[in-house]
Amino acid sequence: MIMRMRNSNKGFTLIELMIVVAILAILAVVAVPAFIKYMRRAKTTEAIDEIDKIYKGAALYYTTPHVTQAGAKIECQFPQNQGVTPLDGSCCSTVVASPADTNGDDRCDSDPDIWSTDTWSALNFQINDEHYFVYAFDASGTLADAGFTATANGDLDCDAIQSTFQRTAFGDPQATKAECSLRGSAAFYVEKETE
Repeated sequence: MIMRMRNSNKGFTLIELMIVVAILAILAVVAVPAFIKYMRRAKTTEAIDEIDKIYKGAALYYTTPHVTQAGAKIECQFPQNQGVTPLDGSCCSTVVASPADTNGDDRCDSDPDIWSTDTWSALNFQINDEHYFVYAFDASGTLADAGFTATANGDLDCDAIQSTFQRTAFGDPQATKAECSLRGSAAFYVEKETE
């Protein structure tokens, strides 16, 4: 019997390797942008949750009776305006050495002192962790003419394009001085959600 020698060197051919590389490249082209968008969308949940807290705090403030030191009833109103907090308006470390982001992770640093203003205290609002968005509260009027807008702006990838989330509410025209109630927007106004 004649034994044949078989080549025991088994492996992948160049074409097989090129096919695997091509498949991985196609998956990367599809998966990486989807992953980045998913990460940005996950960051937006902060704005929705925090604006909801501001909204509930404003509703409680508006519907709770307030009196002067002499005991006279004050008309239903929201707390006074509060400008952008943190003050510099961006949490990106690339924005001229942002004082809000000293550790360079593109999130505003935790600073309980910036949330101790009269308005944030009246709304019972404070952020104790690092965050991506800056917040503002704009209010006007009393009773049925009262209204407010809570705003969150964030540059999620530090390209100077802001994502904006807002929620508004107004005094109920049917309400009386004795019983304040409000009507709120059913949903958020969102612009450039994941920019």
